[in-house]
Amino acid sequence: MTDSSLLPWAFDDIAAFGARPHLAAHRLHEQPAFTDDALADLLDRLPRSVVHPYTMGADPTRPDEWRRGAETDLPGKELLEVVSRGHLWLNLVGVDRHDPEIAGLVADLYAEIRALVPGFAPLRTSATLLLSSPTAMVYYHADNQPNLLWHLRGRKRAYVYPRASRFVSDENLERLVAGETEEELPFELGYDDQAAVLDLEPGQVAWWPQNSPHRVENVGGLNVSLSTEHWTAESVRREHLWTANYYLRSRLGRAPRSTREHGLLPAAKVAAMRVGRRVGVLDPGQRQGPRPSFTVDPDVGTGVGALTPAG
Repeated sequence: MTDSSLLPWAFDDIAAFGARPHLAAHRLHEQPAFTDDALADLLDRLPRSVVHPYTMGADPTRPDEWRRGAETDLPGKELLEVVSRGHLWLNLVGVDRHDPEIAGLVADLYAEIRALVPGFAPLRTSATLLLSSPTAMVYYHADNQPNLLWHLRGRKRAYVYPRASRFVSDENLERLVAGETEEELPFELGYDDQAAVLDLEPGQVAWWPQNSPHRVENVGGLNVSLSTEHWTAESVRREHLWTANYYLRSRLGRAPRSTREHGLLPAAKVAAMRVGRRVGVLDPGQRQGPRPSFTVDPDVGTGVGALTPAG
C-alpha cells in the first residue's frame, strides 16, 4: 500500500466489504477539502437548493419530530458556526456534481475499492456531504442502495440491525424500495439488543449490507461525514426484485412467497415489472419529502427558528 493511498485496508476489511457491518480505515479526513475554511467556502459556492437543513428531537422512537428547514442564505462561515453549536443536520446533496475536488476524491476512493475488492464494479456512484451538530441524530431507517459512511470530523455512533422481518417487514421494505414511502421505519428501543454498534472516529468508514436498518447518533463535536452511494448489477437486481414484489402485493393482491433474487421466477417477476412500467400500468413511486417548517436562525441557540409565512 503506497503512502498516497486513501484506503489502508487489511484482508479482513476486504472480506467484509458490503457483507456485514464493519469499520475500516481511510485517509480522506487528511484532505484539505474538509477544514473549516474549506467547508465555509464550499457552502458559499454550492447552490443553496442542494443544502438541505434538518432538525430533530431527542427520542429515537419519534421520527415524526424530524423536520426540514427552509433554504438558507446565511454565509458559509456563519452557517457552519450555527451547526457546530446548534441542533441541526445539513445534507449537501449531490456534492460531487457541484465540486470538482470532492468529485475527484470520490472517484479516487471508488477506484481504490475496485482495485482492492474482487468483482466490485459499480455502475454509478453519488455523494452527499453531511454537516451536523454535536447532539444531532438520524432516525431508524433503511436505504435502497448500498452506501458507505466516510467519517471525517467529530464522533458518531451507528446502530446497525439485522436485515430480518423483526426489524423490517417485507411489506415495509417493498414500499421503501418501490419509492412509495420515505426511508423511516417503525422502531422499538428493544431492537438495540441485537444491533451492531459502530463507533466512528475521524479516519474510519462504516458499511453494512444493502437495506440493513440503521440509525445514527452524534456523540461529540461538529460532525462531518461523506456518505457515498453506489449501484451495482447485484444491488439493482435486488431493487428490481423487491419492487416487483411490491407490485404483486399492492396491485394484484398476492403476497410474494419468495424473496429469492436469482433464478427463473425472480427474473420473470422483474421482467413483468419492467414491462408494466414501460407501458404505464405500473408507475414508480414519487417520494414527497417534508415541507420546510423552520428556518436556520443564528440568534437561536439551537439554530432552529420560526418560519415566517410567505406573503
